[in-house]
Amino acid sequence: MSIEEYVLKGGLSKEQMDIMHEKALYLVENEGLHIPHKGILKLLSEHDGVKIEGENVKFKSHLVEKALKDAKYPLPEYAKGKDNWVISAGAHQTKYFDLDTREIRETTLEDLIDLIKLGDSLDTVGSAPIVPLNQPIHLQEILMHKVAYEHSRFRANDMFEHDPKPTVEAAKYIYEMAQAADKWFAVGLYMISPRSFDKKELDIVYNFLDYGIPMWAGTLPIAGVNAPITMIGAILQSMYETFGCLAMLNLINTKGSNYIQIIDSFIAHPFDMKYSTFTYGSAEDMQCALYKISLHKYYGIPISMKTLLTSGKEPDAQAAFEVANNTLIAALAGARIFRCGGLLTSAEVYSAEQLVIVKEIVEYIKNLLKKQEFSEKRLMADEIADVKAGDSFISRKSTMEYFKKEYWQPEIFIHSNLGQWRDMGSKSMWDYANERAKKLISEHTYHLDDDKAKELNKILEKAKTDEKLIESFKF
Repeated sequence: MSIEEYVLKGGLSKEQMDIMHEKALYLVENEGLHIPHKGILKLLSEHDGVKIEGENVKFKSHLVEKALKDAKYPLPEYAKGKDNWVISAGAHQTKYFDLDTREIRETTLEDLIDLIKLGDSLDTVGSAPIVPLNQPIHLQEILMHKVAYEHSRFRANDMFEHDPKPTVEAAKYIYEMAQAADKWFAVGLYMISPRSFDKKELDIVYNFLDYGIPMWAGTLPIAGVNAPITMIGAILQSMYETFGCLAMLNLINTKGSNYIQIIDSFIAHPFDMKYSTFTYGSAEDMQCALYKISLHKYYGIPISMKTLLTSGKEPDAQAAFEVANNTLIAALAGARIFRCGGLLTSAEVYSAEQLVIVKEIVEYIKNLLKKQEFSEKRLMADEIADVKAGDSFISRKSTMEYFKKEYWQPEIFIHSNLGQWRDMGSKSMWDYANERAKKLISEHTYHLDDDKAKELNKILEKAKTDEKLIESFKF
């Protein structure tokens, strides 16, 4: 038999979530959303239960309920079950801690390749970590997907990929690459709170309605800025916006599946009025995360938590504390998917070392919470009886057999004493993480099949001189 697992109880009750659900439905039906796209408005006008007033659209509650019921969440096999722990590495960054100088600088294509390799070595998932700013702007998003396809098994290859494609033309090139590489492709909508959309994102969705691809609904309300100051109020706004967006997608994307993006859903982003910045990793951020867990369980949505994101400015004590504390709390509440690994200073900077440290923290928590067997064999009463007073267990067969099973052997959280640490060079945690990051990058071996890689190169060459693509980035 097993020892009872530790769990965290509490959070929003069913009655409280019932109230939030009804209020969100009311807002969708009576206030509606701003949808500034003629083509989508025309499609919506063909449906009963949709009321259009200019560019404001209201959806009857039964349309939202149907969209929630129809939503499909294609969770990859590696993310299913309580015993599978997933790290989604951070994404879309334009600043990076140089691995050699530790100076913060702009990101490059070379950095992108290194970080995709590092992420793959650490079994991370999600979108491309950084933007290759040393490349032409019309190729940057295309290269982010291409490099991910070429050097990673998981990155940009399932529902944890959440890049909003910048233009219709770029999205079509990425789709072509995904088809050639046999990879995942979806498009989605990050709503502009309160209750509106980016017309360019709507246009991308509209142009892909015949492709039969998955589409997702997401929203980014900031407490006290574009949403109510209370976390619970901002989350209600997130529900309202997400419900309306999903209802819209369910009516127009009839050839593909639709879902609520599990990353930024039913969430309120905490904001510090003193410094005018996000406060990821804060107590308020974690409070919001626990509300999110309750709501995801309520709606049957896979749980993905942003607990690897921190306000720490470098791989330091603050960053480690916020990541470890919040990830442990979320894990005790049932989460097994954690995102934003490698991000620092509230998603302003990417750090390879931070990603290595985050991986170690998650492994620590995973080992802390793993199932423990309760048995006669592990109680070892006979062993205790056999060892006489003054003798040792060091040479016992049971010690040799069990010590690697009973003790987790960390990669960088070295269990040395002071003298041993000094003999090994008195290295800091940043030093250890830096060495491991470089080692993993240099030893990485995965690459896409050669024939598929050649097809991606052909598509890239075509994109380089595509005037329509180039023109689409002249905002």
